[in-house]
Amino acid sequence: VTADKYWEEIDKAEAEAMAAKFEGVSLTIAAKVSENGTIFGGVGSAQIAEALAAKGIEVDRKSIVVETVKAIGTYSAVINLHREIKAQVAFEVVAEVAE
Repeated sequence: VTADKYWEEIDKAEAEAMAAKFEGVSLTIAAKVSENGTIFGGVGSAQIAEALAAKGIEVDRKSIVVETVKAIGTYSAVINLHREIKAQVAFEVVAEVAE
């Protein structure tokens, strides 16, 4: 077993363990919306990474694959944990409540 192969197996095992953390996780992300329901700006990987961090799951936003969301609703993002391992996380974008 070469050193590269060894580390790849270790990384794969860590990625599999990390993927298990995403099972059953769903996120709710509040965003400022206009009167017609369009989001100001958008919700993307940075907001998803922030919401995951709030649940104790640290993920680099660059590993999150999602198109920028421009409307309230329910969506799904893919998180690349390893070349062979991906996790999926559901998230709902809701209107931010004005205080």
